Amino acid sequence: MLNYKRYGHGEPLILLHGYAGGIAYWLPTVMGLKHGFDIIAVDLPGFAGSAHEPAPDSIAGYGKAVIELMDQLGVKKASIMGFSMGGMIAQQAALDYPERVRTLILYGSSAIGDLPHRFEPWEAAIQRIERDGVEATTEKTSSTWFVEGDSHPYFPLCREAGRGANKESCIRVMRAMQKWSSLDRLKELKMPTLIIVGDKDRSTKPSDSILLWENIPGSQLCILPNCAHGTHVEKPDLFNKVICDFLVEYTAV
Repeated sequence: MLNYKRYGHGEPLILLHGYAGGIAYWLPTVMGLKHGFDIIAVDLPGFAGSAHEPAPDSIAGYGKAVIELMDQLGVKKASIMGFSMGGMIAQQAALDYPERVRTLILYGSSAIGDLPHRFEPWEAAIQRIERDGVEATTEKTSSTWFVEGDSHPYFPLCREAGRGANKESCIRVMRAMQKWSSLDRLKELKMPTLIIVGDKDRSTKPSDSILLWENIPGSQLCILPNCAHGTHVEKPDLFNKVICDFLVEYTAV
């Protein structure tokens, strides 16, 4: 079973971290939203507390793992928020299991897994892992999530959240992202969808989010000012306000 933590009460909201991430960096999000939502933060296979779980070789495999966790927890339907890689997994889960997804939040994500605008190509990241190891690669990655780099107060939180990732799993998921695209299926996404990105994102530029917004029917787009990739920790109050307003609009009973 995947490692997870559950907080709060209300409508279920599943949080899916990005590459080199884990449950712990959702702390500011949890603190801001737990009074109104049943938050389920997940460590994806091969990462953080689920490093021992075999990593699928496809994004569809990751999406299936999320749905299986929902089954194990007795959650029939939930909102899913995915960050970066987690946003790709959220898209795939929503495409493959639309009846299980109430609303969709795609944050710092893309419809093209190869991420043509990323600060370094996945192939370079794979070579870095092979040369320098997972920890050094994770540290470099986490520093790009902030406009201020590793001097931001929440950088250590992100850095620690990603510790323990399995080397083989990291490489496997990067290979899976290289092969993945949802572009030709985005119009199938009919659930309420919010797309959110920082204007200074170095992994998924606003143009990547605009592509999602233009192709997902009725979706909403929010570009946050002076934010890089990790807006949920860079400007948590602003991020939480946008997320909460969207969820209240579409999940209120």
